[in-house]
Amino acid sequence: MDSTLQDSLISLRRIIRATESGARELAKKADMATSELLTLQSVADNPGISPGELAKSLSLSPVTSTVILQKLESRGLIEKIRSTVDKRRLEVVLTEKGKHEVNDAPSSLQTRFAERFGQLQNWEQHLIASVLGRVTTLLGAEAIDASPILDVGEIDKPTK
Repeated sequence: MDSTLQDSLISLRRIIRATESGARELAKKADMATSELLTLQSVADNPGISPGELAKSLSLSPVTSTVILQKLESRGLIEKIRSTVDKRRLEVVLTEKGKHEVNDAPSSLQTRFAERFGQLQNWEQHLIASVLGRVTTLLGAEAIDASPILDVGEIDKPTK
């Protein structure tokens, strides 16, 4: 096997393993999936956001976002309340328990990646995005539905 091919495959495997271990670590320490933590963080950053705006901001389908919100609501981490300005509008807010979860949650792999990615030069960011897009094509994975959340499996999967 060509060493460049071997190095590329090893890098891909490391990315896969980092994603898997990051998701397991988050599930173990915070008892939630990456998508759930990112949803909580987004609600914390945008109190009173509507479920539709939340789904759009996280690049999730409305159905997936609804499932995640239902899980978070059943755990007492968020509430959906009627807007005082427009009674037709639902707003999502954190409960006190949800605020504690956000503050106490470990940093997700996605958060660490975003912080480090943001420190790169603009040209480096574009180069990485281009190369990853090309890798997706080489794997024949362009048609796989995916949101920009570093997690394994279905993003609305149940937590254990």
